[in-house]
Amino acid sequence: MIFSRVKDHVNNRNYALLILEFMILVFGFFLSLQVNDWQNDREDRELELQYLERLEDDLSVSTEAIDKSIVRLKESLIRLESGLTILAKSQREKVDYLGLFAALQSSSLTGSFPVSFVTFEELKDTGNMRLIESTALREKLGRVWQKHLSITRISEIRNMLRGHTFPVITRYVKPLEGNKLTFDAQLVEEDPRELYVAMSIIRTNLRYDLLDSEEILQLTNEALAVIRDELKSRR
Repeated sequence: MIFSRVKDHVNNRNYALLILEFMILVFGFFLSLQVNDWQNDREDRELELQYLERLEDDLSVSTEAIDKSIVRLKESLIRLESGLTILAKSQREKVDYLGLFAALQSSSLTGSFPVSFVTFEELKDTGNMRLIESTALREKLGRVWQKHLSITRISEIRNMLRGHTFPVITRYVKPLEGNKLTFDAQLVEEDPRELYVAMSIIRTNLRYDLLDSEEILQLTNEALAVIRDELKSRR
């Protein structure tokens, strides 16, 4: 039909009308593309907003969990430091063994890095990361992801080293009635050095766990701040 109209205009030498219809046709096609692009962009921005809200929820929960983990690590380190100070004494009193027992309980604690990557992994695996317009946010999320992977790998090594100390520590524990435990004071007095070394290894590992926890908390908070700025600009 279009070609027949073009033929008619050419035969009748209506070149101006031919050009006008051609321009209308081109404009209509261009306009339809623009409307389609606008609609697609609108849908992308709505989906991006949903992802930003989910990311905010994930990282908010993560920062709270990491904060709690850091508090536990610091408390455990204090008890371990006190236990090592007690072991370094030339003589120990009965009350000192209460401190050693508290240090023993702290020896079982390991660092945890509870970052939720549910939404991030969905963005990455589905290719929807392109929907996140903020380059800064993509970089922040990537840094949290990479740091978490690095910490997870190295913490496996630390846990292995820590695991070698547990048989040593259990040698100094003896059972009481009612499924209770206490230190074998006599064995400690015979040779406190082995226990001191074992607890020192655990303390060192916990210190590294604490440093890593504080670093990943900082990175997570930075990403969370960018997310909240993005959400604020859209609301």
